Amino acid sequence: MHAACAKIAIHHQKSSPSVCTVARLVAVAAGGLALSSAAVAFQIAPMGSAFESKLTNETENSLARAADRLGVLIKGRVHEEITQIGMGCPIEPGTLAQDVSCSSRDLPFATPYVIYGVRWNDLPPFKLSPDEGNCTYLGKSCNVSQTIRFSTQPLCWYCLFKDAEKKAQTQAIVGCSKTKGSLQGNVMTRSHFGDLQFLHAMASEEGVHPGATRAKVLDWLEFAWKVSSREIKPDTFLRDIDNATLKEHFGCTQWRVSDLYILGRQDKLLPYLHHVAFGSVLHTVQDSFAGAHASRENSAPSGMCQETGFAKPRRIVEFHTYGAQDGSLHDEQDSREAMTRVSAADRWPDAVEATRNLSRFYEDRARWSDVQPYMQCLFELADERNDSSPGEPYRRR
Repeated sequence: MHAACAKIAIHHQKSSPSVCTVARLVAVAAGGLALSSAAVAFQIAPMGSAFESKLTNETENSLARAADRLGVLIKGRVHEEITQIGMGCPIEPGTLAQDVSCSSRDLPFATPYVIYGVRWNDLPPFKLSPDEGNCTYLGKSCNVSQTIRFSTQPLCWYCLFKDAEKKAQTQAIVGCSKTKGSLQGNVMTRSHFGDLQFLHAMASEEGVHPGATRAKVLDWLEFAWKVSSREIKPDTFLRDIDNATLKEHFGCTQWRVSDLYILGRQDKLLPYLHHVAFGSVLHTVQDSFAGAHASRENSAPSGMCQETGFAKPRRIVEFHTYGAQDGSLHDEQDSREAMTRVSAADRWPDAVEATRNLSRFYEDRARWSDVQPYMQCLFELADERNDSSPGEPYRRR
């Protein structure tokens, strides 16, 4: 699965380079969140938990009708299933390919707030300024006075998404780092098509050194983990956080941590923000094991990750970028079939194993200083590595 955008469990009826991005659309419809340069990841279901659905303005039936009207097909809960297994859903590695019991909705092993966070990378909430609300689809324009979610404004969301997808072919979609010819984006368009693709363990453009992408990914994971461990408080301004990637991509904003994660729902979700942030951590890590997000070595090096007792995973050879990928080829790598393909009687898929290990840290209320060595190990680069590209197996012909 595409862990770089947790490929919103949706797929456009016609295979196209934008299939991943469209997939996010439905996931947003159900969960109320959104992301930029068309990064997408392991699939996520269009409908979130029963709790999450209560936070929207639409019934599930109306959201399904809207998704159908927009020409999308609903897919499975891959990110959600990985997370439920990692947090205790009883299943054995050898039966994973056939046993889908841990993919059911509203399982109790991961809290609904963690699941909300796992979906956040694909479906972040965002606001528009008055002059940005002129996107109209099927006669429906955006209500700029309201936080934008697919679940609350599906036609507006889709219009903005498709508009950004088209413009991203010739313009860089950015936040704070505006340059001549670049386009100001929101969190959703930036994460799918722009400068925030590191949320999905991907590079934002071709030709980026893997060390640079790795640094952004690790900076993001440090921030998100510190929110989950409560080392960073919800009312902290993003611009005041000592983190190079946060300053580069969010330093020009007036946003607080809570604005980023739970905009418009602070009244209901603020006490559970640490769970949401942990779910977001898991999404980024899970995405890094999706083949269209990042290429890793065929086999893992021997030994354990420093100071952890956890085995080293396969090292990263290349971080990919979505822009020139074939959507259908990317989509296949974000599927449940791709995730379970490496499952064996005595071995979990890498994304599941990493989720299980990080869940142990989280249950122990570990601080970032304790988790950092394992995170660095998860994203260790191979001796022979490449600058970012679509990846030859996924390149659009």
